[in-house]
Amino acid sequence: MTLRVDADPARWMYIPSRFPWQGYARLEDWSATLVSVLSDLHGYDADQQDLFRSYAEGLSRGIDTGEHRYGYLTQPHVEVAIASVYEWHRLDVSDEELLGVLDERAVRPPTVEAFESDALGTGAVSVRHVADPDGTVSAVAHWVWRQPDRDIILVIGDADIPRFLRLRSVYDELARAISIVPGDEGRSSIWPAA
Repeated sequence: MTLRVDADPARWMYIPSRFPWQGYARLEDWSATLVSVLSDLHGYDADQQDLFRSYAEGLSRGIDTGEHRYGYLTQPHVEVAIASVYEWHRLDVSDEELLGVLDERAVRPPTVEAFESDALGTGAVSVRHVADPDGTVSAVAHWVWRQPDRDIILVIGDADIPRFLRLRSVYDELARAISIVPGDEGRSSIWPAA
């Protein structure tokens, strides 16, 4: 079994971490295509194209081991978001740890509530507000499903709390787009919907 994310392609883009990937030999080939499409849609000038190319390449280069990243890039000149999906063999940790509610950086008590998904069943979502060393407060949410053989986690954080709140329903929609499908048991990867 492996995960599938049926993300709305009008909102979310899978960010590859390794190349070649789906016909793109190099990261630079992928980012050039992405920037070209966005530029055609929004009329970006050369400076904006360079900015978004650097941003897209940074999104790809910054992916952690085991992370599968999606970018909310509908209108990157207006707002962006990053979603990280993880699938691990069942971890020997508490629900609270996976939900991030033990985070000592929290500036107020986190909220935790049940979260329903047709594909994954009942999970939980937590939202906490954490302070970085420089004093910046960010909202961080974890959607967690604990299956008998695996833990599935979606993490989204944002230092722009009004944007986080505005996009919260979009994030919930992405969480509900995650499902388990038959696949290569030895492969740890998430494939976007075709």
